[in-house]
Amino acid sequence: MTTQEAEEQYACLTCGDVNPGSEFRWKIKKRDPHCKPCRRAKDRERYKNSNGAGRDKVFDHSLRRLYGINLAQYNAMAESQSHLCALCGEKPNSDRRMHVDHDHETGQIRALLCHQCNLLLGNAKDSPARLRQAIAYLAKHGRPQ
Repeated sequence: MTTQEAEEQYACLTCGDVNPGSEFRWKIKKRDPHCKPCRRAKDRERYKNSNGAGRDKVFDHSLRRLYGINLAQYNAMAESQSHLCALCGEKPNSDRRMHVDHDHETGQIRALLCHQCNLLLGNAKDSPARLRQAIAYLAKHGRPQ
């Protein structure tokens, strides 16, 4: 009998499916009673339904870890930009927070951008030359004004 065949089977409390133990996370000396997909769904739902404090705490932690700023500094930046994208000047078209735009080489924070503008700069690899090429391409192949 192989190790895999000998692995214990567990029933998930959420979905009732019986799976091998490897499909369940460990929680302090015992297995989580919910399989990994159900646990992810429960965690996602709890995060989505939190009153904002949970989301703010997670976002604050990410800001500190990734950019060295806190939520209050992020909110001050958003306020100074009137909650508009620093590149296109429009209000983001979703409920998601704006992205912290930064120089990937130096880590220097530039401003807050909407999702589309952040993707634009990221896909252009922050290269002004590449963006000028894109403008020339659009001018050559774009729709007549």
